[in-house]
Amino acid sequence: MDFYVLKKKDELIAIPANEQHCKQYLDNGYFYIDKVAACDENTAIRRLKAKYQRSMRLPLTALAIVIPVIIVTWWQVTH
Repeated sequence: MDFYVLKKKDELIAIPANEQHCKQYLDNGYFYIDKVAACDENTAIRRLKAKYQRSMRLPLTALAIVIPVIIVTWWQVTH
């Protein structure tokens, strides 16, 4: 089953993927985040969080490698 994940302030909610129902939430101040396939609302929110954590893994890993390389290079050039 598909769910729309919506956000209002710090609250995440998942609702069944129904456009009319979603429009009611959007009119009440919620913002559309993503569409997720899951078996229930809680699983949909957990999958969304996991999806965004995975997407941040590569940039953070690259940053963790690049910063020490820059520091070592700067250290060798200045000393």
